[in-house]
Amino acid sequence: MNKGRKFIVVICIVVLIIILAIAVFNLVVYLSKRIGVNTVTFVGVSNDNKVNAAAPDNIEVGFSLDDVVIKDLNLNNIDINDINLGDYIFLYVKDAEGGVNCDNTNYYCKVNRIENNSINVEIPNFDFYSFDLENVKIKDINGKKINASDLKFGDNLKVINVWPDNIPSIGRFYEGYPSSEIYDVKSIRIVEPDQETIKNLENRNMMAIKEAVIAGVNEDSLYVVDSENKDLLYEVSFAKEGNIGFKQGQKIKIYFNGNETGSNINGVLAIQNVGKIEIADDENEQLISNDILKKFYTSFDNVDISIDNLTNTGLTMTVTDNNNLKYEFANKFTLSRNIAKKPDKSVIKYDDGSIAIPGYEGDKWQELSKISDNVANTGTAEIINENTTRWTFDWSNIYGPIGSGEYRFVLGDADNNQNYFYSNNEEIIYAKFTVEDNGQINIDYIR
Repeated sequence: MNKGRKFIVVICIVVLIIILAIAVFNLVVYLSKRIGVNTVTFVGVSNDNKVNAAAPDNIEVGFSLDDVVIKDLNLNNIDINDINLGDYIFLYVKDAEGGVNCDNTNYYCKVNRIENNSINVEIPNFDFYSFDLENVKIKDINGKKINASDLKFGDNLKVINVWPDNIPSIGRFYEGYPSSEIYDVKSIRIVEPDQETIKNLENRNMMAIKEAVIAGVNEDSLYVVDSENKDLLYEVSFAKEGNIGFKQGQKIKIYFNGNETGSNINGVLAIQNVGKIEIADDENEQLISNDILKKFYTSFDNVDISIDNLTNTGLTMTVTDNNNLKYEFANKFTLSRNIAKKPDKSVIKYDDGSIAIPGYEGDKWQELSKISDNVANTGTAEIINENTTRWTFDWSNIYGPIGSGEYRFVLGDADNNQNYFYSNNEEIIYAKFTVEDNGQINIDYIR
């Protein structure tokens, strides 16, 4: 073989080795990318044809024995000496500084360690996932192809997907838990089940217990007050059993997943994922204060306010409160003026439809200077009927007659901050109005 042929053979061998190396490298990368979430447990299929699945993510936490009350699965108090490692108990944490939100809730947990006047427990928790079933190959534990309808709760699934990791799904939740999206799933296969995960998933809406008193019964939910902390108020969804004879004043036990979310009622939390609600054997009904009941049953949507007369020296307004439990309005008022600088230029409109007001700094309210401190900032109330009161306010001897400008009248205690409308104990009413240079008065807003 001449030198030229030898050189060509060597070049070909080198090129072949490079091609094989690149192929092997790409194969390794491809295979590594095909493993996303290794194993998850099937929970169910949602209405949008997505699989909901979970992976165990238990929380380990330790508490001082002085900070907990230990109960058996029937919620009877038990002594530390009656507990063995591995036992499942309910733990009520009196001082929730251990990293878990256990305030006034009994948590279902597994005993891991007991030593040095402390207890270490494992509270079941889950990471939830979802993924599309479209074009996904599904095989059973024997490698036989099956349909999505053959999947059942508790099946352990090995998920193969192109993306190397799951990507959080914005705004997606499952039973109050954030749910992450697994993208580009190619196949799933059933593998050996995890019995402890299945057990915990079956009891996921029974892992926490809250003892409460019913303040009201709705069509599909309850209003309740926490038995341990009367300042904690909840709206509680019915369990699948529905209304089992609930009535106001009953003591109940709520079994749920431990997650509390915001309610549409101000200052009230919501418990939505409820496994069971038990009515306590004690038939003694508990009294609920009107202050608590107002949280649930009193709404400003049921209040009508109208201004009957408004001048530069005072106003008359009629307030009709159609709530069964009425608001209490403090007979105290303030009058403020908007001292914010007005913009020098007109509104600028941009091509995208947005606008800007150059120099606009927002409203800035300042109470008017008083000409006398010897006159109380109060009004005269005339009771029209059980729902309606007519209020008359004269500020001529307090602030004097007002000139042109933007003003805000506040009935009630706005917590001495005229830039915000809120009150801890008393509801407030406010009205914004403008006095023109010619003396004409325009009402801008009433609340």
